[in-house]
Amino acid sequence: MSEDKIKKNELDLLSSAINRIISSEVLEKSMSDQLPLTDNLSDSNKIYHGKVSVLFVDMRESTKLPEKFSGIQLVKIYRSYIRTVVQAIRYSGGVVRDFMGDGVLAVFVDNEEGKSEDKSVRAARYITTAIDKFLNPLLEQGMKHRISCGIGIHTGEISISKVGMKGKEQQDDAESEFGIAWIGNSTNMACKYSGAVDNGTIFISTSTYSALSDIAEKQKWESIELSKGGNVLGGYIAKQYYLSLDIDTNIEPCPAGKSNIILNLADELKREYLKQMADIERKAEEFGKREQSMQDKERQLNKKATEINQKVKENIDKERSIIEQEYQFYCEVLGSGHCKEAYVKEMGKEFWENNLNKALLAGHKIGKSEYEIKQEVSYAMVSIYEDLELYDKAYEFLVEQAEGYPWLHLFTVQNIVKKIGYCDRLKSALYSRLVKDDLSAENREKFEEIKNWLVFDYEN
Repeated sequence: MSEDKIKKNELDLLSSAINRIISSEVLEKSMSDQLPLTDNLSDSNKIYHGKVSVLFVDMRESTKLPEKFSGIQLVKIYRSYIRTVVQAIRYSGGVVRDFMGDGVLAVFVDNEEGKSEDKSVRAARYITTAIDKFLNPLLEQGMKHRISCGIGIHTGEISISKVGMKGKEQQDDAESEFGIAWIGNSTNMACKYSGAVDNGTIFISTSTYSALSDIAEKQKWESIELSKGGNVLGGYIAKQYYLSLDIDTNIEPCPAGKSNIILNLADELKREYLKQMADIERKAEEFGKREQSMQDKERQLNKKATEINQKVKENIDKERSIIEQEYQFYCEVLGSGHCKEAYVKEMGKEFWENNLNKALLAGHKIGKSEYEIKQEVSYAMVSIYEDLELYDKAYEFLVEQAEGYPWLHLFTVQNIVKKIGYCDRLKSALYSRLVKDDLSAENREKFEEIKNWLVFDYEN
């Protein structure tokens, strides 16, 4: 075989095949209630088109397994995992159409057995149940290992066509290499949804969720948006959503561990915070260098004092603008914690109080008093300290909010006051605020309601 030349007969064969494909008309046919098999498809420009639900399941951190286990152990892990997944798909009315490493791609169509959406979700629950209740207990006992996987499902239109090459000239025993090309974004979307979750969490697209038949079961899904690789994926998730077992024995699940979904979102926010902090510090450093340069020029060019003074003033204005941006940034960071309990707890008390102190410093530089600053962020700090269960500190900012912020919620007041057992300063703040008459009619009514609850209903 020549290493550096393609033979003429091979070029003729390739040219003929390409010309035949390019020049032939593409014939489209609707899919029936069964997916066509590869062997039943002709090697031609004939495609099948229709609606399907695509499921993709992928094992997490599989690239690290060779570092922990021997080749014999890896064979057992992979074969038992793939066998479990394939059975779950097959016995839920789906067909496996591709293996990608430890990833498995399955397709479901509408037929007399049911809707593709219902069958694909059942298969996902079957996979989670079988792995956590049967496979993981055995792997944990024998190898101290548990499998974690993410499952994604998307429903949409797709086209399929046979691709590849038949045999080889003059070699009757040469293997034909054919497969199916999946044309459309449904497979890609299912892979993205799978990659955004782990630990047996099922992530389905809105198109799949909206077509589910069981209305009661829909209540078990949580609407969510996840950030993955710069893209935002919207849909619905269910965690440890197991099928029941047709046996008398109760089997406790053995999941791989705690889901990282919320932590991943917190990491995204933390990275964005650090990025913006670096940008502010860079601008501050650049301003410092410019200011020094202006001072040097002022000493050297006394005759241009007026011009230099004007430039100094401009730089002072720029510095104030930067500090105002810095102050606004810290206020927005604190505001991002409002009503986000999981995010607040993940970032921790030190993070929030550090940003509060930086907001106070930046605010002082632009002429704001501590009283004004605390009132501006009071609503956020009440929510943050309440989520951190630091109710005494939450109460301090609750008083600030009552004294100067436009709104206040009764349920927040009730929760905090009941936790700490006192409310005198809050009542005084409410009386003073109602005398000011600076509230809208709607908010004034809510402040009156809170005051009446403290005076007449609350029992110390």
